[in-house]
Amino acid sequence: MLFNDLFGIADGPVQLIERSFSDQKTCKLTRHYLTEIVRSGIPFGEVIRITGSDGPDELLGIAILTNSEGQDFRMIFVNTVCKDPGFADMVAGLCENAENVRTVKTTDSQFMNAIIEYYSIMLVNRMLCDRCISTKKSFSEIFSESRVDRLTELLETIEQSENTGFAGMDMLEICCGNGMATIALSEMGCDPFCMDSDQCAICEGVEHGVLAPHRSLVLDATELSAFFDAESFDCVIGFMLGAIYPFNKDLWARIMSESSVLLRENGLLVFTVHKEKEIIILKEVMDAIGMEGEIIDNRDDAGVYDQWVYLGRKGSCGVRDQVSIIRKRA
Repeated sequence: MLFNDLFGIADGPVQLIERSFSDQKTCKLTRHYLTEIVRSGIPFGEVIRITGSDGPDELLGIAILTNSEGQDFRMIFVNTVCKDPGFADMVAGLCENAENVRTVKTTDSQFMNAIIEYYSIMLVNRMLCDRCISTKKSFSEIFSESRVDRLTELLETIEQSENTGFAGMDMLEICCGNGMATIALSEMGCDPFCMDSDQCAICEGVEHGVLAPHRSLVLDATELSAFFDAESFDCVIGFMLGAIYPFNKDLWARIMSESSVLLRENGLLVFTVHKEKEIIILKEVMDAIGMEGEIIDNRDDAGVYDQWVYLGRKGSCGVRDQVSIIRKRA
């Protein structure tokens, strides 16, 4: 586990206080437990302060060595997402009652990877599900090799027309599901952050090794900017987005608006859907938020996956001419 590597300890158990990655935004349990611990004056054998690359004042979190039923483990309190201004003061009060305080330096990205990996591992171990009765399905039952091949061809065509390469991009894949389409990205050398609101889908993808544990999140796409900094990505991509209808157009407008906030200037947008009427609505949404892009007819005889494509750029000009080349080749 990345936390063990970070702390330089054996593979002992660790426990994040918040129950899910999305709970890290409010940190209600973190604030409650830290307040109670400091107030009670409970002594601890060791406290690890986790600081960032900006120096000792950038306190990303702490790990407390404690014991329960004869088992030593480390409770980890995180502040890299919530950024509670009172966190440092609470930690200072806690450290006054510790026998040993040591500091571990890391980067925001390394610490974030460790947090994300923890929740992925907990998912696969069925520790975050109250009544999980799912059994692992075979790879062939849930993943389609033909779809991966077809997506790879589409992405390579986009690379050629846009004179770019996906492999070197900071990429976010929204609505990734179990990672079926992520396979195509991985085979092209991409290392995307993958997220979906369906924790069972994320669990399935991580369990099969399709989704990387430290890069896969259970997260609502309407809340992206609460967890990622603006202009963090070169590309936001999503395959077979959920059903898009006139009655849920506002929902997709929020998702696309959140995605555009995370996109750097001239960043690339690639989304696929099943039906023509869905891509028309998506295009209307993108036009309304000021994005420039076009619709690609990507239909095949099977008529199932990725039939229609939206391709655009943030703050770009001339996208329409480039996309027409793809239409002729598809």
